[in-house]
Amino acid sequence: MASTHISSFPPEILAHTVSFSDYEKDNCKGLLQLASVCRHWHDVLFACPRFWTTLECSISTKLKNEPHTIVPQLIAHLERWFGRAGDLPWTLTLSFDVAPRKTALLNDYLVRNPRWKNLTFTLDIKGATNWPWLEGLIASAEESYATNNGRGCWPELETLEIDSPDVRYGPDRLTLPLKFIAPNLRQFKITIKDLTTPVCTVFKDFPSASLTVFEFAGALGMETLSFYLHLLMHAPNLESMRVLDEQDDFSPVSPLPTDISLPVVHHKLQHLALHDSPNAMNFLKSIRLPSLHSFDLARSYCPGGIAPPLFSTPVTDAVRDLVSTSKCEIRRLKLKWTPLFVEDLVSVVTSHPAVEILELDEPACFWSLPEAFF
Repeated sequence: MASTHISSFPPEILAHTVSFSDYEKDNCKGLLQLASVCRHWHDVLFACPRFWTTLECSISTKLKNEPHTIVPQLIAHLERWFGRAGDLPWTLTLSFDVAPRKTALLNDYLVRNPRWKNLTFTLDIKGATNWPWLEGLIASAEESYATNNGRGCWPELETLEIDSPDVRYGPDRLTLPLKFIAPNLRQFKITIKDLTTPVCTVFKDFPSASLTVFEFAGALGMETLSFYLHLLMHAPNLESMRVLDEQDDFSPVSPLPTDISLPVVHHKLQHLALHDSPNAMNFLKSIRLPSLHSFDLARSYCPGGIAPPLFSTPVTDAVRDLVSTSKCEIRRLKLKWTPLFVEDLVSVVTSHPAVEILELDEPACFWSLPEAFF
């Protein structure tokens, strides 16, 4: 039986075959290489919408409004790329190496297109204070909501990620009224340096009801305990909660909120990650998570060289109480930079027989010989 050359495959079979390759690697560079093999492959791949739904743009030039031509050229590139995706949902990552100025044309393009499914915005600048471009984009999205009879500009957006690990946000500079902009948001992830405004004001108008993943990394203020409890109360579909707030042993203990009926019970949360602090311990004692099976507890800094903690087992006590009162089974347990006595570490491990995966990432355990644990 004569073999069939791949170029003689029907277009749909050829496209399906290419989908098994790593064509998305290096920002779809592989796709463009495959499309340059021959005219037939070019025509098939360019006519298949599924290959043009995802794009990453790394921007190392300062963007400016007209009459500069960089922004119009960027928009033309985005329109050509996503124009081939047809009615399929789009995924875009914009990474900035320099702080962009206000870019009305780019903001308008992002806001007026309702097909975004996943948006990621990254700013890699040391020592930045606030992010005016992001503020301008959110303001444009709010204006669109106000002028379009209360319709959100991103009704299909499921994932929004803001990655600005070195940006410090001042009062009233970071507001995310996503309930009006992206009412069906499911996953939200944000990384910042620190926030000097109450965190509750940032998420005042947040689409909590549809949320399944919430991740926040960055230094927060004292009201974190209240915010975490409110989030669990108003996000019934939340499955993963990761809040690394840079708190530690020296963080002041927040009083338990009086406007919340404790304990807060959440039936769907499966994964929880926290920074170890007195407030985190209080949080664990104030919640019930019957579906929890994965728990990460980390320090906000490497505690090497610090004095040993008082002879106690705070980690064991808090986790054991959570498991006992929630009637859950933790199958994955990760401890990072957690200063523990031998008794605390042994107890936190042995008191959870359902654990299948145990990860100890540089725990600052206070014993002199390894055999004290093993």
